[in-house]
Amino acid sequence: MAGVFFAMKISIRQARTFLTIHETGSVTRAAKALNRAQTSVTKALQSLEADLGVTVFERSHHGVELTPYGRVLLVGVEQAVAIFRRSVELVPPINLSRSRTTARFFDMDVSEKWLDVFLAVIEHRELAVAAQALGVSTTAVSTSLRKFEDSVATKLFERTANGFIPTDLGANLAANVKLAKNFLRHALDEISSMQGTHTGKVVVGTLPLVRTSILPRAIIALLDEHPNIDVETTEAPYPDLIAGLRCGDVDFLLGALREIDDDEGIVEESLFEEPLSIVVRVGHPLVKDRKPNWNELLRYKWVLPRHGTPTRALFEKSVSGKGEEVPQHVVETSSLVTLRGLLMNSDMLTVLSREQIAYEEEFNMLTILPVELPGTRRPIGVTRRRRGTITPAAQLLIQQVMASIRSIK
Repeated sequence: MAGVFFAMKISIRQARTFLTIHETGSVTRAAKALNRAQTSVTKALQSLEADLGVTVFERSHHGVELTPYGRVLLVGVEQAVAIFRRSVELVPPINLSRSRTTARFFDMDVSEKWLDVFLAVIEHRELAVAAQALGVSTTAVSTSLRKFEDSVATKLFERTANGFIPTDLGANLAANVKLAKNFLRHALDEISSMQGTHTGKVVVGTLPLVRTSILPRAIIALLDEHPNIDVETTEAPYPDLIAGLRCGDVDFLLGALREIDDDEGIVEESLFEEPLSIVVRVGHPLVKDRKPNWNELLRYKWVLPRHGTPTRALFEKSVSGKGEEVPQHVVETSSLVTLRGLLMNSDMLTVLSREQIAYEEEFNMLTILPVELPGTRRPIGVTRRRRGTITPAAQLLIQQVMASIRSIK
């Protein structure tokens, strides 16, 4: 209904029922394949369509055919099914033979409540905290978790004094479940966009070179046009962001690219390049020098990113390539807030992308010295999963990012 917004939803079992109806061509045959009463399958389909607010099948005396909405949903469901079926490879074969219910899980015949509990314990590591997040009792969480572990005939957690620590299998299974659920979410967002209302949630992992102005401008422009879209940014070390991207917790990364190998399931798209610059406060003594030499720069204290970061590595490689000495006894910090405080209250120098000081430069607080750092240009762009689709909302944000880049370059 125009003007009305509600959150679409689909459970894992609803997705399985939908796919079986599609594959068999009728509710009657689907009921037989699922070993359920026809009335039960009919009600499940009606419930799904009510939850989505659209019709996914056209009914006739010949059976059922997908509507345009159903075809979109099918893409997400098939992706989710593939993830669940591939997950069986994580479980040792001997475990699979111990429980008749194991195969049901990998065929997406699993309680949504069990999955919610499993993912909540993965995230919070404590039953009580997971229970609070879900709004249920600790006993309910404990019971559901035990049933879930029984259903896959595999130990998924180590119970320790520090909480519930997932086993390698538990962590990998959680990543697959999250990715499958996100494929379904993407399909629902696509259905929403087909109705002319862009909704959904975008989670973007941000790296330092875009947080100051490029991404904020893009988010503001996106929400001006599509106020029903929710945006979440997440800042974390690069390996954590990549892990979130792989399991679907993050829709895409925005920032400096790392030249990931093609076989890792990740694809990168460069949007522009940004060199590193030497940054000081506006009143710094060196600002008056039209062309400060390197010896003059070394007379001052420096604050730099930690060793091992791409920025520090590029900077030191550039300086060494010029035959100059790199600064010694530097202050190391990864905090832009701390960095700005040090620069504004001293004559210290640092190295940054110009984008990172956009506002400080605009308001005449920080400035760039006319010193070239050859070989420090870094490609800035989008990193996303190679498999699967990107949601319409995420695509809209990427478009606004590109517009933001064009406006400041």
